[in-house]
Amino acid sequence: MDYSEEGPMATQATGTVTQGVDIDEFHEFVDYATEHPEAIQMELGARARYENRLFHSLAKVDEYRLGEDVINRGTREYTLPLGAWKEMEEASGFVDPTDRMEPIEVALAALAGCLNVAVGVTAVANDIEMDDLETTVRLDFDPRVVLMIHDVDRSEETFDDIRVEIAVNGEGLSEEDADILAAGAKRSPVWNLLTFAHDLDPVVRIGSAPEATD
Repeated sequence: MDYSEEGPMATQATGTVTQGVDIDEFHEFVDYATEHPEAIQMELGARARYENRLFHSLAKVDEYRLGEDVINRGTREYTLPLGAWKEMEEASGFVDPTDRMEPIEVALAALAGCLNVAVGVTAVANDIEMDDLETTVRLDFDPRVVLMIHDVDRSEETFDDIRVEIAVNGEGLSEEDADILAAGAKRSPVWNLLTFAHDLDPVVRIGSAPEATD
Protein backbone atom coordinates (compact mmCIF):
# COMPACT_ATOMS: atom_id res chain seq x y z
CA MET A 1 0.00 0.00 0.00
CA ASP A 2 1.44 3.36 -1.03
CA TYR A 3 -0.26 6.32 0.59
CA SER A 4 1.85 8.72 -1.49
CA GLU A 5 -0.47 8.02 -4.45
CA GLU A 6 -3.70 6.80 -2.90
CA GLY A 7 -3.94 8.56 0.41
CA PRO A 8 -2.25 10.72 3.07
CA MET A 9 1.12 10.00 4.59
CA ALA A 10 2.41 12.23 7.38
CA THR A 11 6.05 13.23 7.06
CA GLN A 12 6.03 16.08 9.55
CA ALA A 13 3.57 17.71 11.89
CA THR A 14 1.32 20.29 10.23
CA GLY A 15 -1.36 20.69 12.91
CA THR A 16 -2.09 19.88 16.54
CA VAL A 17 0.16 17.17 17.96
CA THR A 18 -1.17 14.88 20.71
CA GLN A 19 0.66 11.81 22.00
CA GLY A 20 3.23 12.32 19.24
CA VAL A 21 0.60 12.23 16.49
CA ASP A 22 -0.54 14.99 14.13
CA ILE A 23 -4.27 14.79 14.86
CA ASP A 24 -5.35 16.08 11.44
CA GLU A 25 -3.20 13.51 9.67
CA PHE A 26 -4.44 10.77 11.98
CA HIS A 27 -8.08 11.52 11.23
CA GLU A 28 -7.29 11.62 7.49
CA PHE A 29 -5.73 8.16 7.83
CA VAL A 30 -8.80 6.83 9.67
CA ASP A 31 -11.10 8.33 7.01
CA TYR A 32 -9.02 6.69 4.27
CA ALA A 33 -9.04 3.35 6.10
CA THR A 34 -12.81 3.61 6.51
CA GLU A 35 -13.26 4.01 2.77
CA HIS A 36 -10.57 1.44 1.84
CA PRO A 37 -10.67 -1.30 4.52
CA GLU A 38 -8.77 -3.72 2.26
CA ALA A 39 -5.73 -1.44 2.41
CA ILE A 40 -5.23 -1.94 6.14
CA GLN A 41 -5.80 -5.69 6.40
CA MET A 42 -2.72 -7.37 7.84
CA GLU A 43 -1.13 -10.78 8.26
CA LEU A 44 1.30 -11.00 11.18
CA GLY A 45 3.62 -13.74 12.35
CA ALA A 46 6.50 -14.82 14.53
CA ARG A 47 8.73 -17.88 14.85
CA ALA A 48 10.81 -19.44 17.60
CA ARG A 49 13.79 -21.74 17.15
CA TYR A 50 14.47 -24.22 19.94
CA GLU A 51 17.96 -23.85 21.41
CA ASN A 52 18.38 -27.51 22.45
CA ARG A 53 17.94 -26.50 26.07
CA LEU A 54 14.65 -27.20 27.82
CA PHE A 55 12.38 -24.12 27.97
CA HIS A 56 14.78 -22.06 25.80
CA SER A 57 13.94 -20.63 22.37
CA LEU A 58 15.02 -17.64 20.34
CA ALA A 59 11.85 -16.02 19.01
CA LYS A 60 11.80 -13.60 16.09
CA VAL A 61 9.20 -11.30 14.60
CA ASP A 62 8.38 -12.41 11.04
CA GLU A 63 7.66 -10.32 7.97
CA TYR A 64 4.14 -8.93 7.76
CA ARG A 65 1.61 -8.20 5.06
CA LEU A 66 -0.14 -4.82 4.83
CA GLY A 67 -2.81 -4.70 2.17
CA GLU A 68 -1.17 -6.35 -0.84
CA ASP A 69 2.39 -5.54 0.24
CA VAL A 70 4.72 -7.86 2.13
CA ILE A 71 7.16 -5.95 4.35
CA ASN A 72 10.35 -7.88 5.10
CA ARG A 73 12.79 -5.38 6.56
CA GLY A 74 15.94 -6.50 8.34
CA THR A 75 15.66 -3.75 10.95
CA ARG A 76 12.36 -5.30 12.10
CA GLU A 77 13.84 -8.71 12.86
CA TYR A 78 13.45 -8.22 16.58
CA THR A 79 14.56 -11.16 18.72
CA LEU A 80 13.32 -12.38 22.08
CA PRO A 81 15.45 -14.84 24.08
CA LEU A 82 12.79 -16.90 25.83
CA GLY A 83 13.30 -19.29 28.70
CA ALA A 84 12.30 -19.55 32.32
CA TRP A 85 12.93 -18.23 35.78
CA LYS A 86 16.34 -18.90 37.33
CA GLU A 87 14.79 -20.20 40.54
CA MET A 88 12.65 -22.67 38.60
CA GLU A 89 15.64 -23.84 36.58
CA GLU A 90 17.72 -24.31 39.75
CA ALA A 91 14.95 -26.33 41.39
CA SER A 92 14.37 -28.55 38.35
CA GLY A 93 17.94 -29.65 37.73
CA PHE A 94 19.18 -27.29 35.01
CA VAL A 95 22.92 -27.11 34.46
CA ASP A 96 24.08 -23.48 34.74
CA PRO A 97 20.59 -22.03 35.32
CA THR A 98 19.84 -18.68 33.73
CA ASP A 99 17.15 -16.04 33.98
CA ARG A 100 15.17 -15.28 30.84
CA MET A 101 11.83 -13.84 29.85
CA GLU A 102 9.21 -16.56 30.12
CA PRO A 103 6.73 -16.71 27.20
CA ILE A 104 3.77 -16.09 29.52
CA GLU A 105 5.41 -12.90 30.76
CA VAL A 106 5.99 -11.77 27.19
CA ALA A 107 2.31 -12.40 26.43
CA LEU A 108 1.32 -10.35 29.48
CA ALA A 109 3.69 -7.56 28.44
CA ALA A 110 2.15 -7.60 24.95
CA LEU A 111 -1.33 -7.38 26.48
CA ALA A 112 -0.32 -4.44 28.68
CA GLY A 113 1.24 -2.60 25.75
CA CYS A 114 -1.70 -3.29 23.47
CA LEU A 115 -4.18 -2.07 26.09
CA ASN A 116 -2.18 1.16 26.16
CA VAL A 117 -2.64 1.37 22.38
CA ALA A 118 -6.41 0.99 22.64
CA VAL A 119 -6.70 3.43 25.54
CA GLY A 120 -4.50 5.96 23.72
CA VAL A 121 -6.56 5.78 20.53
CA THR A 122 -9.76 6.07 22.57
CA ALA A 123 -8.39 9.16 24.30
CA VAL A 124 -7.49 10.80 20.98
CA ALA A 125 -10.88 9.97 19.47
CA ASN A 126 -12.70 11.48 22.47
CA ASP A 127 -10.44 14.51 23.05
CA ILE A 128 -9.33 13.18 26.43
CA GLU A 129 -5.94 14.60 27.37
CA MET A 130 -3.72 12.27 29.39
CA ASP A 131 -0.42 13.15 31.05
CA ASP A 132 0.48 9.60 32.01
CA LEU A 133 -0.77 6.08 31.31
CA GLU A 134 0.41 2.78 32.78
CA THR A 135 -1.25 -0.61 32.49
CA THR A 136 -0.44 -3.45 34.89
CA VAL A 137 -1.42 -7.04 34.09
CA ARG A 138 -1.09 -9.97 36.48
CA LEU A 139 -2.40 -13.52 36.78
CA ASP A 140 -1.85 -16.71 38.78
CA PHE A 141 -0.15 -19.59 36.96
CA ASP A 142 -0.24 -23.32 37.73
CA PRO A 143 2.47 -25.09 35.65
CA ARG A 144 1.37 -28.68 36.33
CA VAL A 145 -0.11 -29.27 32.86
CA VAL A 146 3.04 -28.23 30.98
CA LEU A 147 5.15 -30.30 33.41
CA MET A 148 3.05 -33.39 32.54
CA ILE A 149 1.76 -33.69 36.11
CA HIS A 150 -1.82 -33.04 35.00
CA ASP A 151 -3.37 -34.28 31.78
CA VAL A 152 -4.06 -31.82 28.97
CA ASP A 153 -7.80 -32.03 29.65
CA ARG A 154 -7.12 -29.91 32.74
CA SER A 155 -5.56 -27.05 30.77
CA GLU A 156 -8.34 -24.67 31.73
CA GLU A 157 -7.02 -24.85 35.30
CA THR A 158 -3.63 -23.43 34.27
CA PHE A 159 -4.65 -19.80 34.75
CA ASP A 160 -7.04 -17.86 36.92
CA ASP A 161 -8.65 -14.66 35.67
CA ILE A 162 -6.32 -11.97 34.34
CA ARG A 163 -6.20 -8.87 36.54
CA VAL A 164 -5.84 -5.58 34.66
CA GLU A 165 -5.32 -2.15 36.19
CA ILE A 166 -5.06 0.94 33.97
CA ALA A 167 -3.71 4.03 35.74
CA VAL A 168 -4.35 7.32 33.95
CA ASN A 169 -3.29 10.78 35.10
CA GLY A 170 -4.29 14.12 33.63
CA GLU A 171 -5.76 17.46 34.60
CA GLY A 172 -9.53 17.53 34.77
CA LEU A 173 -10.12 13.84 34.09
CA SER A 174 -13.56 12.64 35.22
CA GLU A 175 -15.21 9.35 36.08
CA GLU A 176 -16.98 9.60 32.72
CA ASP A 177 -13.56 9.78 31.04
CA ALA A 178 -12.49 6.70 33.00
CA ASP A 179 -15.57 4.79 31.81
CA ILE A 180 -14.91 5.78 28.19
CA LEU A 181 -11.28 4.66 28.43
CA ALA A 182 -12.21 1.38 30.14
CA ALA A 183 -14.69 0.59 27.36
CA GLY A 184 -12.11 1.57 24.76
CA ALA A 185 -9.52 -0.76 26.28
CA LYS A 186 -11.60 -3.69 25.00
CA ARG A 187 -10.73 -2.61 21.46
CA SER A 188 -7.20 -3.93 22.08
CA PRO A 189 -6.33 -6.59 19.47
CA VAL A 190 -4.33 -8.62 22.01
CA TRP A 191 -7.22 -8.42 24.48
CA ASN A 192 -9.46 -9.81 21.73
CA LEU A 193 -6.88 -12.49 20.87
CA LEU A 194 -6.87 -13.71 24.47
CA THR A 195 -10.57 -13.27 25.19
CA PHE A 196 -12.35 -14.79 22.21
CA ALA A 197 -12.14 -18.33 20.88
CA HIS A 198 -9.93 -18.95 17.85
CA ASP A 199 -9.12 -22.16 16.01
CA LEU A 200 -5.63 -23.22 17.01
CA ASP A 201 -4.50 -26.73 16.09
CA PRO A 202 -0.72 -27.33 16.14
CA VAL A 203 0.61 -29.17 13.10
CA VAL A 204 3.89 -31.03 13.50
CA ARG A 205 5.93 -31.35 10.29
CA ILE A 206 8.73 -33.92 10.37
CA GLY A 207 11.88 -32.78 8.60
CA SER A 208 15.20 -34.43 7.91
CA ALA A 209 17.89 -34.28 10.57
CA PRO A 210 20.63 -31.69 9.89
CA GLU A 211 23.81 -33.13 8.47
CA ALA A 212 26.79 -33.30 10.77
CA THR A 213 29.59 -30.87 10.03
CA ASP A 214 33.30 -31.37 10.60
